[in-house]
Amino acid sequence: MMFQNLLKWRCKVGVLYNYEQVESFALIGLHNLLNSANKDNINLNTFKMFLDPLEKLHSKEFAVNYADKLLEEENKKRKKSEDSGVH
Repeated sequence: MMFQNLLKWRCKVGVLYNYEQVESFALIGLHNLLNSANKDNINLNTFKMFLDPLEKLHSKEFAVNYADKLLEEENKKRKKSEDSGVH
């Protein structure tokens, strides 16, 4: 009985995410928005528009790995511009 109640609760709640996973999906959504035709119209609605489909497109593990890759690339670009004196 307890397991059935837990299963019903899990179905109502849906999939659970830890902070790292939530942050990863948000970073991917923001990256996609900043590199889109909507980049001049950034607001909560456009951000949500880019964030909503990500759960269906990417697994949690993929999202974490991809967000890490995006951050690494951005840090390399920033370091390269700092080294060349461009800010």
